[in-house]
Amino acid sequence: MGRRVKWIIGVVLALPLLAAAALIVALPRIDLAAMASARATASLGRSLTIESLRVTPGRSIAIVVRGVRLDNIEGGSAPAMMELATAEAEIDLAALLRGTVLVRRLHADGFTLLLERAADRRANWHFGPRPATPPAPEPPARDLPTILDFRMTGSEVVFRTTSGARLTTRLDTASFGAADAAAPVTLRAEGSYNAVPVVLEGGLGSFAQLHDAATPFPMTLRATARDTAMLFEGTGTDPLNFDGLDGRLTLAASNPHAILAMAGAGANAGPDVPVDLAGHFTRQGDLWRLRDATGTLDGSDVRAALLELAEGSAGSPDRIVARVHVASLDVNRLLGPDDGAQGRGDADIPLVVPQRPDPLFDIEASTRELTYARLRGTDAHARLEVAPGRMTLHEARVTAFGARMAGSAELLPAPRGARVRADITLREGDIDTLRRAFGLRALPVAGRISADIVAGGEAASVNAVTREARISAVVSMTGGTIAREVIEMASTDVRALFRTSQGTTPISCLLAAVDINAGAGRAAPLRIRAGTGTISGLATFDLNRQTLDLIIGSQSDTTDFFALDIPVQVRGSFDNPSIAPADWSRAARERMARNEMAPLPANLRTIAQRNPCYRGQGPGR
Repeated sequence: MGRRVKWIIGVVLALPLLAAAALIVALPRIDLAAMASARATASLGRSLTIESLRVTPGRSIAIVVRGVRLDNIEGGSAPAMMELATAEAEIDLAALLRGTVLVRRLHADGFTLLLERAADRRANWHFGPRPATPPAPEPPARDLPTILDFRMTGSEVVFRTTSGARLTTRLDTASFGAADAAAPVTLRAEGSYNAVPVVLEGGLGSFAQLHDAATPFPMTLRATARDTAMLFEGTGTDPLNFDGLDGRLTLAASNPHAILAMAGAGANAGPDVPVDLAGHFTRQGDLWRLRDATGTLDGSDVRAALLELAEGSAGSPDRIVARVHVASLDVNRLLGPDDGAQGRGDADIPLVVPQRPDPLFDIEASTRELTYARLRGTDAHARLEVAPGRMTLHEARVTAFGARMAGSAELLPAPRGARVRADITLREGDIDTLRRAFGLRALPVAGRISADIVAGGEAASVNAVTREARISAVVSMTGGTIAREVIEMASTDVRALFRTSQGTTPISCLLAAVDINAGAGRAAPLRIRAGTGTISGLATFDLNRQTLDLIIGSQSDTTDFFALDIPVQVRGSFDNPSIAPADWSRAARERMARNEMAPLPANLRTIAQRNPCYRGQGPGR
């Protein structure tokens, strides 16, 4: 790609300049198009036609060229690689005789350039036969002639990516100029990129500095698009190809619409939130980097240790790497649906796993405060990799609902979104906080629980996974307390007829093996061992309807003389269930006696079997 700018210059300027030296002594107004076309075609190995080429000698050599067309490579998406309607130049004769090229004026109109690769990966900006081995890298080109007055109108440059996307730069007007070779150059261009209006302006070093290849070329460039402004202040070792850049890059936007539109996301994609970022920017060949950047996103502090784009070569996709920390991240506000006066609703990220993603992604992000759908968390961190046919979530963790949660997930392509497999751990979860999150009434159990969870299924979005996935879990507790009256109620202690038991009793272990499919599930076994007895049960529940049906009973060998060990049934809505004596069938007793377990993956089954409560016996009588 390092020759793109050279060819723009070569088409507009170099061909007439080469012809000019030979034509100084020729008769004026002679049309030399046929001769120049033949020589260029032989040199390039590809047909180049010129409708008209006229040279008028004098103190300033006048060159006028019209109707230039360069054929594309075989297999290209269009017949022509380059076309030029008209170009006019005035070249200083005295400077030319001294061996230098001083262009006092160069105006061009109707210039179009298509840059692409054919199916065999050959680039159309490479000419001649393909070498057996890749050529050695060329040194940065710094040999641009001195041009004091340049103007281009009605022009367009299109870069066609390996996936077939067209990245279009439209130049309605572009100009630069300088008083002389030692004076700074001023630049201004108006046009669009991917249909987004853009204005580029700035100050550059002089042509004398440009010709000194040993010195980095100073550049100050400012681009504005809609409500977005980007400023680069630094140097470049290969300014003609916008390469070898080193300096400070500043981005400020009242919303990200223009940035996302230029990236192909649509005219009004993204939220109406301001973003600004500034850091150390470099470009070396195919590698673009922004390091140690700081700024804000929607008023929240942002630190980006690394934002990197590595351009793919030889048919490989680009790769984006990001390492970002945001003080507070409200995903609902950024990505949630617009609910009008009520603001943004709950975000729901679609799940799409492309077979051939371009670019690839490796994004690591963290935040002190996270809001996503109904989740309110702190100290969140995750790393996401997007590879061909696979998305992987590594090292995800967050503190939410009074618990520390961590996990990983893999997503594969599926007809309906993605097929998901996730492994999650929950540690130090506060029971009271968790029951409020699920809309349960106050529980007579206090303490902190742990859970090991495996989830899988096919879904079109993140929220749909939580509703539709198959979820297996082992919930456990060591420590904590349970109200004494619960043990007495579950065992139907005769003393409960004459008094209300006071206080709590320690829990030595708790075990619940849970299987959920699309929100409906069961728990088996469900067992709590406390200081005054052990209770066991079986439960079914529906998270969508928020209902449950639970039968619990005491184990007769763990309760005292006054216990009748009659089971109790808890049935109804989460927030207001009914409680009554249950008919504990022989089949149910046998299921508890043989430690029936809900279907679990092998790793979760092992965890459940290690729990001290697993070896408890079924309810008596």
